[in-house]
Order: sequence, then C-alpha cells, then structure tokens
Amino acid sequence: MPSIIDYVQKWAQQSPDTLFIEEDGKQWTFHSFYNDVQKLGTFFKAKGIQKGDHVLVHLEQKSQHLLAYMALLHMGAICVHIYPERENEYIVFAAKHCDAKAIISTTFKEPLDICMVINKLEYQECKPLHVKSGDRSEVAYIMFTSGTTSTPKAVQTTQENILFVTQTLIDVAQMREQKEKEVIFMPLGSTGGLGHFHACLMLGNSIRLLPGFYAQMNDESFEVLFDVIERENITGILLTPGIIMKILKEYKTRFTAVGQKLHYTLANVTPMRREVIMELLAMLPNLRFCTYYGSTEASRCILNVCRDNAGYEHLTGRPALGVAIKIDNPNLHGEGEILIKGPNVMKGYLGRGDDGFSDGWFRSGDVGKVHENGLIQVLGRIKDTISIDGLKIFPTELENIVLTHAGIKDVGVCSLEDEMSYHQIGLVVVPHTTSDKKQLTQEIYQLLKTKYKVDETPLYSYKIPKKIYFEEKIPRTDLGKVKRDDLAKLLDKNDKPYFITLEE
Repeated sequence: MPSIIDYVQKWAQQSPDTLFIEEDGKQWTFHSFYNDVQKLGTFFKAKGIQKGDHVLVHLEQKSQHLLAYMALLHMGAICVHIYPERENEYIVFAAKHCDAKAIISTTFKEPLDICMVINKLEYQECKPLHVKSGDRSEVAYIMFTSGTTSTPKAVQTTQENILFVTQTLIDVAQMREQKEKEVIFMPLGSTGGLGHFHACLMLGNSIRLLPGFYAQMNDESFEVLFDVIERENITGILLTPGIIMKILKEYKTRFTAVGQKLHYTLANVTPMRREVIMELLAMLPNLRFCTYYGSTEASRCILNVCRDNAGYEHLTGRPALGVAIKIDNPNLHGEGEILIKGPNVMKGYLGRGDDGFSDGWFRSGDVGKVHENGLIQVLGRIKDTISIDGLKIFPTELENIVLTHAGIKDVGVCSLEDEMSYHQIGLVVVPHTTSDKKQLTQEIYQLLKTKYKVDETPLYSYKIPKKIYFEEKIPRTDLGKVKRDDLAKLLDKNDKPYFITLEE
C-alpha cells in the first residue's frame, strides 16, 4: 500500500493541473501543492528540523497548516497538530510534553528556551526537497485528547492507522475518485477535519477550506457555508450532531435548497435522536448520510449508513470492516465499557507505555450495548455517567431531548451534589431569548415526561431532574463536547438565584 506522500506524488504526476485546495481566494493544484510541500521541507531542514523530530503546528490558515503537516511528513518529522485557538499556556505545555524541536505559529511569538519558534514560512525561494517515502509503521502525527477530566494525553497515530481509517471513510461514504468536492471547516487538530483531507488526497478530489467557521458558528458564517455549497457544487461535507440540530432549527429552508447536490454527509456520533436523522433524510432524499463513532485514539470504528438501517437510524452502527468491538463486564442491561481492537487503534500515548490498553484491547472509556440485531449503541462516557442510588443517567440522553425545544439554544447536563452530598442531575439551558423562565421550565419538564430516549423506550422518572439552571453559555471543548466538570463549577455558587425548581 502506498504511503500518504505517495498519493501526493501520484496526483501531482497524473493530474497536475487539477484543483486540489482552495481557501480565501488562493488555489493549489496537485502539482503546485506538492511543489510547495517539497520547498517547505527544504525550509524546515535549513532550520535544523530532522527525521523523527516533534514539531508543533499552530496556524490559523488551514492551507498553511496542511502544507506544514505534509512537509514534515515528507521529511519524516512528526507533526503535532494544535488548534489555532489554543492559548499560549497550552502550547508551552504541549511543546514540553512532546520535547518539541520547533513551534510553527503565526500568533505564538514568545521566545522559548525549550525549542525554536518559527513565525513565518519563507519557502518560496527554496529548492524542492527530494526524499524517499517513509515507513508506514512510523508515527505520522500526534494529537492531544481534549483533557476534559484529566491532563491531555498525546496520541501517536501511524501512517498505517491513517490509511486504514481513511479507506474506511471512503468506503462508508462511497466517495468517488476525482468526482467529489468537499468543504472542510472542522478543525485540523481533530481526526474529523484531517481525516477528510486524507480522503480527498487519496482519491484525487478537491477541497474547499473554510477557516474560522467552527470558531464563530454565527449567521454570517452559515450563510458563507451555504453560498459555497451552492456556488461551487460541493458534493460532500462533514457535520456534527450539534450543527445538524442548528441547521434544522434555524436554517432548514436554506439548507434544503442548497443541499440537493450533496452526495454524502457524515456526522461524528454523540447519540442523535431518530426523528432528527429522519428529518434530515426527508429533506435531502438523495443524500447518503452516515454516522460514525470513534475517538482520537481509535477513529471510525463503528459505522451506520442510516438509510440502510431503517428503524435503527439512531443507533451507532456496526463495527468497521477489520475492527473488533466487545462490551467489557456488561451489567444486567448489557451495558459496559466499549473495548476496541484493530488497525485503526493508535500506537499509544507518548511517554505512557501501555496506558489505555488491556490485553491488547483499547479501553474507550465509553459505555455501550449490543442490540439483538447486532447494532451497537454508544450511551455516553463512563466518567460522565451520573449515578443516583445506583441508577445510571447518561447526560447526552437528556441533552438531545431538551435540544428539540425551539426555545433552547444550548443545553448541558452535569453531576451535582446537594447539601447531603447526594448526586443530582444538573440540567443547564441557554434560551434563545429572555422568555419567561418559569413557563420555559414547565415546557421542558413536559418535554422530558413525554419524549423518549434514543433507544425508543420511555425516559424513566428518576432521569428527570428536579431543577433547571439558566446560564448564558455552556462550557465546551474545541470539538463541542460539554466540559461537565467546568459546568458543575459554574453552578457551584450561591450569590444569585440561578435555578427554578421543575416541580413548581
């Protein structure tokens, strides 16, 4: 199997003038992209970067990020992907943790004793660097886990991991060679955005980058997205459950109009309600909509082509071909920790040995169950699970129900302790307007009493919280996951009446 760089070389030779990447009016053909990658490799080599060095890439422009990543991969160095929104303290932490040789950033300009800082990519006058393809078993890049409940860990991903996962993505979406054009706005410091770059590269397809969209998520950025889809005949896009909900609530008519030419759409899975998925499928009857489950450590290991699983569109899906899944130590309901084994599983955490593994299986930290039809359902994070007198509540289950209310902009659920130190459910909402909080509370209460959870069984009464909290913002990670510990701390104050009891 070719290496990742081999694909760049392939399309630079076979389709040199085909558009590969476009961003903010700048364009790269496959030939010009590969040429810049080689020149940038020479630039990095002149800076003293060598094979095996760890280099942090922290760039606002997605195109520059991709060029730097591929240049480092070309010369055998290891790219450490960092979100452009990351603060200086995080960058210093990551550089120390990885023993980095350099930080490439246009915004981080503090001099460091631990490594060099490169603020400008001045490579246009360089001669192309010619090297042999690297070993596919070598580490290709490092990404940090979100670290919502502990210190972020550095995940080492090999070229073999990337190639296997990318082929899985291509197969499930039925992406066509040299026929797709995909818009990518997801962060390149995540397996989502970067994974779709790899897929377009392997197939010789075109990419439209939208920097800044994910950080803003406002009316203007959505209109830019819709305009690009319509004007540039976009055929594929990666979304998130949260973005899908926002589109259905606020931009349904516009998206219905522009989305008719979409060939495929994928969404990374937090549990999604079936009616949400069915609404999307009804809007775009020709769309191939797929959901997938995975993590930075083990990407795209469970898949669901929703139209192929009528009645079970909301379940997480089946294991990807070549990936093994098992439920560890299941309870009476068949629920237990999801363990994963396969070519998609990381090499390991940098500097942490076999941490995260048990007898060769990666411990996901997620709770799941296998239904009688063989489909797997991911219920939530073990650390997020709220236990009340031994009864389990999965926060995402409640969040997805509350989000169906038209008056709710955002919602988060966390575990709280009352004055008797018993665990309780903290349900926090961000309303769209300054509507009557008591009326909105009662509507949410009725919603929780009458709606059904993701597996179509009634929501048990113990899962309905006693209080609802109103806040202006839900603390989230860069990928949109609720920071539940931070949410609990936000509510841990007594200087104002910030809740209304649901029983009133």
